[in-house]
Amino acid sequence: MEIQRINSSQLLLSFFLLIFLSGISKNLHAFDGATNVDAFHLNRENFLDIQSYSFSATQDRKWRRAEQGWRMTGGSLGLDLLFLKFQLKLIEQLSRGFSASVRIDHEEFYERKPLNFEIEVGWQPISKVSLGVAGQPQFDKRNADYGAFITLGDRQNSFLRLHQLRQNLFYNEKNLYDQSTQDPHPIENQVEGTWLRDDWEFGFKWTESLPMKLWDPTLALNFSHEETQQQLLIEHQWNPDWTLGWQWKKFRSEKYREATTSPDPADHRNQEVRWSSQILQADGPLARDWYLNAGLRYDMFQHHLVQLNTINEGEENIIHSYQWFGSMRQLLGNETAWETGIYLGEVDRSLFNLKDSSKKADRGLEGKLRISWEVRNDYAGGGALMFTSTWNLDNFANDFWDGGNVTYQRTF
Repeated sequence: MEIQRINSSQLLLSFFLLIFLSGISKNLHAFDGATNVDAFHLNRENFLDIQSYSFSATQDRKWRRAEQGWRMTGGSLGLDLLFLKFQLKLIEQLSRGFSASVRIDHEEFYERKPLNFEIEVGWQPISKVSLGVAGQPQFDKRNADYGAFITLGDRQNSFLRLHQLRQNLFYNEKNLYDQSTQDPHPIENQVEGTWLRDDWEFGFKWTESLPMKLWDPTLALNFSHEETQQQLLIEHQWNPDWTLGWQWKKFRSEKYREATTSPDPADHRNQEVRWSSQILQADGPLARDWYLNAGLRYDMFQHHLVQLNTINEGEENIIHSYQWFGSMRQLLGNETAWETGIYLGEVDRSLFNLKDSSKKADRGLEGKLRISWEVRNDYAGGGALMFTSTWNLDNFANDFWDGGNVTYQRTF
């Protein structure tokens, strides 16, 4: 009888496939760690604020193509709240096909969310195929995460990636601080891909968070959560300089928080949030050192909140925001640039009182002017730091200044 030898690459490949497939064959659950259930705080102009604070189409394109980098942007959404987006991706290629990386993808605009990070150790057994383990180590072991991923292709080019993260894996085993338990453990399941060909780019990202539950007998707390997110991207470069793109984002989140012994109203809430956003935009040069980014944006945000400790008390807020935006950019050599943007929108906000079935409508026009100055490091292919001031166009005489914004992006 002939004994067949198995090399180390085949053995490791089988090991990673076993880890991944054993996980995705089960019911999939996920949770981002935000156990708070917040009231509605957005106002009519906030989606114009978010667009003015967002990265440009050129910056987003550069970020998707880069292997490494970090970037952040943030700005005022009112007296008490900020829009915040922070992303980081660092990777080092090691010997024998191994790599180590850390990633952060954090965004806040409608509720408080904890900042999470993920460490990945990858291995490339053959060309265009990467396998690995992922996780988030924590001092409190009950909050440690563990998972696996498979990537086909090159993440800076065309690729397909399957990713699963089992969150709070040891929550019920290493619970030294309270008596709370989770059943089942939350698990994040994600599929992401990009296809590049000639002058076209197609991208998608799908994340599912099916129901998870947390029980704390000390506080008599029941908490549950489920969420889904989808993103689509289509871009076409119709000539060497100009690009037309369409983006679609959607999410739905449901939370239930009930602490029977707590007098705090925030501990007795049931919440459902839905958001859908579409952007159609074009960007390219107008003349030497002059660049334009302009487009249309639509947002629908629905926030349904029921107060559980009172009878028939709750409300539903719905915002429909239609806006046109445009920004003009002038390069001042290789080190500085200035930019101005205009954001005009028609916004319809409705408030439904669930107790008496009444409706309050708030419709009007919104306008903003953005003036920015940027310092850059193009000589070394480095980052760009932008300082922004925004001004109200719809109520300039009475309330002219609307806040500020700082944006930074560095890819390498």
